[in-house]
Amino acid sequence: MTPIRILATLAALAVIGFVWQQNGDDGIDPVRPIRIQYIDSVAVLPLENRTGDAAFDHIGVGIAEEITTHLARMAPLKVISHHSAQAVNQQELTTAQLGNALNVRHIIRGAIERTGDQLSVDVRHYNAEQDTRVWAEKIDGAPDDTAALQENVARIATSNFVDTIPGLTLPAFGEHDDAGPGQAAYLAGKRWLGDRTVEGLQKAITQFQLAIELNPGYAPAYADLSSAYALSVFYRYDVGVDGYTLAAQSLAFAEHAIALDANLAAGYAARGYIGALVGGDGAAVEADFERAAALQPNTASIPSWRARSLALLGQFEEALAEASRAVDLDPLAPARHIALAELSLQLGRYEQAIASAKMATALEPRIFRSRAIEARALLLHGNPQRCASMALGPHHVLRATCLRLSGQSAEAETIIEDTLADIRNKTLRVNGATEVVVFEDLAVYYALRGEAENAMFWSARAYAASPAGLEIRVLESALFDKVRDDPAFSSQIAAIRENLYSRVMRDSQAFR
Repeated sequence: MTPIRILATLAALAVIGFVWQQNGDDGIDPVRPIRIQYIDSVAVLPLENRTGDAAFDHIGVGIAEEITTHLARMAPLKVISHHSAQAVNQQELTTAQLGNALNVRHIIRGAIERTGDQLSVDVRHYNAEQDTRVWAEKIDGAPDDTAALQENVARIATSNFVDTIPGLTLPAFGEHDDAGPGQAAYLAGKRWLGDRTVEGLQKAITQFQLAIELNPGYAPAYADLSSAYALSVFYRYDVGVDGYTLAAQSLAFAEHAIALDANLAAGYAARGYIGALVGGDGAAVEADFERAAALQPNTASIPSWRARSLALLGQFEEALAEASRAVDLDPLAPARHIALAELSLQLGRYEQAIASAKMATALEPRIFRSRAIEARALLLHGNPQRCASMALGPHHVLRATCLRLSGQSAEAETIIEDTLADIRNKTLRVNGATEVVVFEDLAVYYALRGEAENAMFWSARAYAASPAGLEIRVLESALFDKVRDDPAFSSQIAAIRENLYSRVMRDSQAFR
């Protein structure tokens, strides 16, 4: 990580701490996050590879991932996600700086060295507030059996940590599921999955597929491949497969992950997420998230994705609490801020939506969904001029909406006419996204004009291309207030959404 990136990371974390004190000229009031009480907090950093052999790079990452997974099973303990822990450079920040940046009291870090024919793993636990070492442990193992070494180190480090924290009880370790020859590919896939860009998800899919090819019985790879497919649908990314096929594959692989390991939280979370995304039964979806949360209460993706399920059930305060908790557990992941932003947009909490969307963009400027959320929130918050000045990438129809509402109707109409011509001529360019982005934005454009028939036409086009054609949190926001009560619009939307999940489930049979 470069010094510039470190400064940007710390600046972003400072913004999280203050929750966007004041957003420039937007007139946005400060937003206070929901506070979650834990008895203590920890971040586990990837262990540094000092062997001089890049072949061992994945060992330190794997050990940190496994310790994090063990610790995340304890509900009273705040455990920073592996993604956010990887995002800070353990070599260029002191332990005290890391603790302050990640807002945790404890840091676990270490290194791997080679001594003769042995690998030596040095793991250390620091109290970041006091800047003192609590304990250190050195574990040796054979370089030709790194899976056993990784498991041994993770269990010893987890046990040692729990012994030093009053109020924590160590759950029994379950049966170890070894990625075997697919470990390096699986960990690479996990890293790319956290990226959430189109390139990142494409690479994540490739790496998870490789991990499965190398170890067909490794359940976590199926669960995370399911999530990668579902996230491609959510972000409307063009990964070479249409939205319905992606959703069907996502459901099939989540089911297979659960069949391989009935105690895999990631499997239930993946099945719950794709179910919530494409209109699955609310009770069944929530049951999946309850099971996932019971197994891994502090894995950030679970509360983040569960927030969607809770909102669909009308439990909005609970949804906000879960989305906020996910940000607390994974502060450097743009996806967590995007989830909170879009939920806030749905609920009319535009200050929060703008603040969270800005944070997501600051963390990963290549994700245009966060900019679209900010633009929509600015529109609904009465600031179309600011929205019209934003760089919105493939969301040029959304920019036209901002222009029209800011009084620049001629320029807006030109963009709309050009877009409609491109759709007719099949020359639409959306920079790595799918045409669903444009169809949804056109539905919003006409909904804000009160043109129910046109809004319905483009909504139907969006759903024809993807089971997540209209993001439900956009559909249920004030963006559609002018057409929501139109009988034809409401009945047709309901009819389309009613059949989404059954189609995805039917199509998923081909991949089981």
